[in-house]
Amino acid sequence: MLNEIVEQYAKKILGFAYAKTHNTHQAEDLAQEILYELADSLQKGKSIENMDAFVYTISCHTWSNFLRRNKKHWHNQDVDLFHGLQSEQNVEEEFANAQLIEQLKTEIAYLVMLHRQITVLFYYESKSGAEISRLLNIPHATVRWHLSEIKKKLKVGIEMENLSYEPKKLMAVHDGRADGHMGQCGLGQDRLVDNICIACYGKALTIEEIARTLTVAAGYLEHHIKKLEYMDYLKVVDKNKYTTTFFISTQRHNLMAGKYHYHHIGSYADKIYTSFDKRYEEIKDIGFLGSDLDKSFVLWAIIPLALKTLYFESLNNVYDKNKIHIAYPKRKDGSEHWVYATLCDDEYYNTQTEFNADEVDFLRKSTGNGMKMISNATGLCALQYESRATMDAGYNWRAFSGHPDLSELYRIAEIIRNGAEPTTPDKQDIARQVDKGYISMENGKPKMEIPFFTKDEYDNLMVIIDDITSDLGQTFFVEYIEGFGEIFETTLPSTLSKEERAYHKYKIYPQYAVLYWLADKGCLRYPTKEEAKRLCTVVWCSQ
Repeated sequence: MLNEIVEQYAKKILGFAYAKTHNTHQAEDLAQEILYELADSLQKGKSIENMDAFVYTISCHTWSNFLRRNKKHWHNQDVDLFHGLQSEQNVEEEFANAQLIEQLKTEIAYLVMLHRQITVLFYYESKSGAEISRLLNIPHATVRWHLSEIKKKLKVGIEMENLSYEPKKLMAVHDGRADGHMGQCGLGQDRLVDNICIACYGKALTIEEIARTLTVAAGYLEHHIKKLEYMDYLKVVDKNKYTTTFFISTQRHNLMAGKYHYHHIGSYADKIYTSFDKRYEEIKDIGFLGSDLDKSFVLWAIIPLALKTLYFESLNNVYDKNKIHIAYPKRKDGSEHWVYATLCDDEYYNTQTEFNADEVDFLRKSTGNGMKMISNATGLCALQYESRATMDAGYNWRAFSGHPDLSELYRIAEIIRNGAEPTTPDKQDIARQVDKGYISMENGKPKMEIPFFTKDEYDNLMVIIDDITSDLGQTFFVEYIEGFGEIFETTLPSTLSKEERAYHKYKIYPQYAVLYWLADKGCLRYPTKEEAKRLCTVVWCSQ
């Protein structure tokens, strides 16, 4: 009797074991343990009313113990429990069918909404084509066409190799105004949104193709795709395909800029420094607060005033020369902005072999956290370049913005010029600016640690800077910008608009590269840690 029962269930127990382990050797081990436990239990002579249920219970209990002992040594895939224990169907056939059903479910999830609805109605609810036509309010002939397309898609999907996809991440900001009700659709914050845009970058994909690429059900993608299309971050091509409209920068793009600066900025920086060096005594004689500071430190702050003019005049000249009109893209939520997106890849610098160590090092030096130009209603203005030296000295990027800072600095400047005794509120302002590094205390009196100009002093400075920029010319950086554009153009996908391509390929920003080339060559002294706290900052009165 015992042998008959074991022989009756041995094949199905082996099928159960294989369905659990997906490994022939492990399945044999598990089946042997189940048969041993089954035989041991039957020998105890207990009365068993439902043998199928009893064998199923023994199998599951033994599998649980087997998994607990071995899971740390191998990977298993979870499948349905003990298919068809009471069935007479071939075990291998049952397993193959179960796998096919699971794959079919996955492929159906990748279908667009209309095709998912038709599939469920026709195959799961057994609705006729005419009934589906009435329920979805589409022609009967169209239903038949969709059913044909669905069969093709499912067949192709099932026959495709199962490709794995590793999710990626974007860093995303904007240039312009992005205060509409849509924000930036979660770019840089929602990993699924990021990967939809990455999947469609440089190519056109249907929703089903996006779903299969990301291995995410289409239902989870559709509302994101709708929002991205609304904001013109995605556009429809070929009726039902989507492509990303904005440029996605990579670490390689950044290194291309660093390499270009390293090999080309020298002659430009040398001309700029020579012009300022010749006029420095004249600049110092203006007598502004901070004119007694170290020459290199003052030039770190003042040279950017000329660089700003030289670069943007040259950039506009490039646009005019190439008949390019650059305007902020108007988004449907009322905002107007360009998208700045960078693909995060922490391993790139460790694995790349295209760029040498000097080029990589100069990339760090030739990038910063942007130029901050601020002013307030009383005519106080400031320019600050967020230089890399600030971070290298251990400081975070500075928050030099807001009218109170300018007003406080102006009040302190007046106290310094007039030798006035600060009031209690003045002392609080001074303490705040000392902490930021813009003011120091010397013999109990405040001292300005950045260049600060009155209106007349600033006007005198601008006469000198205008002379310098005029001598260098409005086209000073044109060849530099166009040279980089020719290189960068080859990396931009053809799916991007002419405006998008032009906007990004000419954004080379040589300002930081000039300062750090001069520092590397010894023309400017690298700042001390304390100087780095207030580096590249200049304040003036415009009225």
